[in-house]
Amino acid sequence: MNCKSMFVFFAACAVSFSVVAQSSPSTLSLRGTPDLGLGAATTPKTATAGDEAAEAAIRRALLSQPASEDEVVKALSFLPDVVAEVNGTKITKKDIVDLLLSKKVSQQVLALTPESYLRTAMQQYIEQKIDTAILKQKAKEAGFVPSEQLVKTHFDASIKKLPAEQVDAVKAQLKERGLSLEEYRDEIAKEDDIQGNAAIAAYEEKNFIEKTEKTVNDEAVEKFYRENQQKFAVPESITVAHILIQCEPVSALDSKEEKEIKTKADKLAKEQIDDIYAALVKDPASFDKLAQEKSNCPSGKRDNGKLPPFDKDGMLLDQSGMLDPDFAAAAFKLAKPGEFTKPVHSQFGYHIIKLLKQDPKGYMPLDKVKGEIHDFLVDKTVSEEIQAMLKAERAKSNVKIYDFTPAKVDTKATKNPGAAPTPVL
Repeated sequence: MNCKSMFVFFAACAVSFSVVAQSSPSTLSLRGTPDLGLGAATTPKTATAGDEAAEAAIRRALLSQPASEDEVVKALSFLPDVVAEVNGTKITKKDIVDLLLSKKVSQQVLALTPESYLRTAMQQYIEQKIDTAILKQKAKEAGFVPSEQLVKTHFDASIKKLPAEQVDAVKAQLKERGLSLEEYRDEIAKEDDIQGNAAIAAYEEKNFIEKTEKTVNDEAVEKFYRENQQKFAVPESITVAHILIQCEPVSALDSKEEKEIKTKADKLAKEQIDDIYAALVKDPASFDKLAQEKSNCPSGKRDNGKLPPFDKDGMLLDQSGMLDPDFAAAAFKLAKPGEFTKPVHSQFGYHIIKLLKQDPKGYMPLDKVKGEIHDFLVDKTVSEEIQAMLKAERAKSNVKIYDFTPAKVDTKATKNPGAAPTPVL
């Protein structure tokens, strides 16, 4: 995420409600809190293991039920009441518990996670909390005091930076919760952690980002572009339109009756697409009209069947998804714009594909990526400078981390002047 867009991210997170309203104190700093990575745990086999749909539903239900405070406290029983101190500011077990509760860690996943893994994850959370505490102290020294008004000011500024369609998406999500944008802003502005986030972000903006914005000039951007050409390579791609007659493929899990129904539907779909192909052979110019009238794909009525450009592997160039491999292979066999295929079968049904445009492989022009490169270089420089600052501050600060090894909890604090390790979870 680009540094100067930090508060844009802050506002955009309203879409998912998983970061802004329930974040760790370092959400708005350049270093995000490490993810526990607990989502990878699997649910034990149940009595309905033979029924894939039922098993999946059970798994979703189990994984969607967040752990209670008592369950989180029990899982983190190995932590001492005070886990660390930064210049006299205590980081407590309760801080870590609250952090996990805010992330709505699944009850089932938490129960299945080995304690050894939790210990490692908690060490990383604590290191992040130490960095956040240092940043809050530096922000306070620089005159950036946490407040509701600071949150509101930056929230409003962030919303103004968002594209109109993204603002509409945020508002739609909030409406489902019965909140307006302003009500949501005012709600989160009352939270201490969010106020701390706002103070850190304002400090980073003033003391690091603004300065770096001035030093990353066009020459630096062009140099990066020249030295990293492969990062901007664009594969050979084509743009096509299609007409789809949809039908479901027969599955090995289908009952005899389902297979018969699907087989009949497939036969009818094939007859339909053959009739459309015959009409196109007689009148190739009728493709757009037939796409609008006959295609089962929304692209038919929306844009005469036109799809976004994609490469030979079927990957859409905007990285939004992949096309069926049989569809992509057939499309790339077309020699020139205007040609169309015979009926092609895919997992979605039967298609007739028309080639609209061919683009050779090459490189994205500098003008199109200049802004992204600039933001990347600013972000990289600022991140390095803040990490260096944190390392220096740790060296001269009174930073203590209390041991919670499996053998015992040692209440004797040890000074830890080193930089926080990079989270691996």
